[in-house]
Amino acid sequence: MTDQEDAVVVVEGTGTRASVAVAGSSQTSASVAVAGSAATVASVGVAGSVATAASAAVAGCAATAASVAVAGSVVTVGSVAVAGSALTLLSAQLAGCVASVACVGCVRCIGCVACVDCEDCVGCIGCVGLRGEVGKIGRRRRRLFG
Repeated sequence: MTDQEDAVVVVEGTGTRASVAVAGSSQTSASVAVAGSAATVASVGVAGSVATAASAAVAGCAATAASVAVAGSVVTVGSVAVAGSALTLLSAQLAGCVASVACVGCVRCIGCVACVDCEDCVGCIGCVGLRGEVGKIGRRRRRLFG
C-alpha cells in the first residue's frame, strides 16, 4: 500500500466523480462502480488496525452508498477534514430516484439522498456534492459545525 490511496465513486453516464483521500499512518481504498441502472462492485480493505469497508447494493430504481470508516489521523472528504476516530461516510446517488446511505444511527435521519438542500441536514454523511454543489454543502456544514 502506498502512503495515500483513494476511495472513489464513479457513476457512469452522469459525469460524476467523488474521491476521498486518506492520510495518516494507515491507508486503504474502496471503490464502487455503476454501469446502466443496476450493477455494483464492493470491496473491503484493512490496513493495520484500521478497518475500512465499502458496501453497495443497487437494483433498478434503487440506489446505494459507499461508506468509508477510518479511525486514523486525518480523513478528508471533499473539502471537509475530520480528525481523530470520526466515522466519515461518502454517499452517492448511483442509479434511479432513491438513494440510501450507510446509516450511523442519526436520531434525526429522514432518509438522506446526498441532498444539497435538506433543511434538516446535520452533516452526518460527509457529503461531497456529486451534483457539483460542494460550495453549498460547505456553507451548510460551516453553519452547523462552525
